[in-house]
Amino acid sequence: MRIGMILDLDFPPDMRVENEATALIQNDYEVFLLCLDYDNSLPKKEIYKGVHLNRIYKMKKWANRGRGLINTPFNYYTYFWAKHIINFVNEYDINVLHIHDLYMLGAGFIAKKKLKKKIKIVGDLHENYVEGLKHYRFANSFPGNILISIPKWKRKEIEWCNKADYLITVIDEAVGRYKSLGIPEEKITVVANYVNQDEFLKVKDNNKILNKFKSKFIITYIGGFDIHRGIESVVKAMPEVIKECPDSKLILVGKGKNFKELIKLSQNLKVEKYISFEGWQPPYNLPSYIKASNVCLIPHLKTVHTDNTIPHKLFHYMLLEKPVVATNCNPIERIVNETKCGLIYKSGDVKDFADKVIKLYKNEKLRKEMSENGKKAVVEKYNWENTSKNLIELYEKIENELR
Repeated sequence: MRIGMILDLDFPPDMRVENEATALIQNDYEVFLLCLDYDNSLPKKEIYKGVHLNRIYKMKKWANRGRGLINTPFNYYTYFWAKHIINFVNEYDINVLHIHDLYMLGAGFIAKKKLKKKIKIVGDLHENYVEGLKHYRFANSFPGNILISIPKWKRKEIEWCNKADYLITVIDEAVGRYKSLGIPEEKITVVANYVNQDEFLKVKDNNKILNKFKSKFIITYIGGFDIHRGIESVVKAMPEVIKECPDSKLILVGKGKNFKELIKLSQNLKVEKYISFEGWQPPYNLPSYIKASNVCLIPHLKTVHTDNTIPHKLFHYMLLEKPVVATNCNPIERIVNETKCGLIYKSGDVKDFADKVIKLYKNEKLRKEMSENGKKAVVEKYNWENTSKNLIELYEKIENELR
């Protein structure tokens, strides 16, 4: 059986896509990936870790704009993708389209209608996209705030999820949400964003990063920068943290929409010397930032969006034995409390966040216990080997249906 993955991003890197593709290949499926090349600098076709890559050139700014116009009167981007998907399916005799992200499903359905062969469509829903639109800057600033309709997207989500043959989601909490939308539970498979231990642990240390921060109490956030990530509350808490933890330093690894605003906020609060804005870093540097840390953060604002997804970084932190301070988003709170790998604070509560960091700063024994608990939980339960079994079972079911 030939599986054609569709990804509206450049590749590599994409940890989830790579984990899924390699798991399928290890179970004797052929995997082809149609993705983007933002710079027109990569081979149009190549094999990467057994995955047959096919790249389409599209400048990043035009891909971002096209993506934002999906499900609006100016939706040219869906038809751009549908055309390439049709060619892709025909060239490689694809049996299943595995489409990453809700907003790309429309292109898959258009392609399926025009194709002369029978194919299945699997929607891999990395997040609650519709709820996320309420928080993404492009949907809340001109012209997105005029063109993008949340009610229209809610209707489209239900339509597309029912139309797909199968759906994949990243956490158990999301299953209940899709069921509430009228999606049959038997169509839904949970393939969680757990860590691939073998791949993550084999990354070599960057001694420059490790040495740069070794004399301080390091509090680290790794990930995207946007309002819904909740990083503002972390920066705002630093004056209080510094009073009790004078040798602490906040490391912010990543970049995004509010990067400059956060730098300005740190300057206004006169805490800029206690914060290091590291910018975007290649994936191979991320384990070294975690290893250099004493505490790692997930400050995401609690919303319907974050209550139905789970970030990879939680399990990276746990595997590398770092206590976690995170907000009370449902899946994160459940796992952190169950495993006793960290402390939960109320989303957006600056004082509560500061109190939790100060508590860990002053209690080395507690930090050690939480570190050990986190690693143990990943090794025994929250790992890619366990959750990938659900993916393989789904594709065995699809293979039987196509026979």
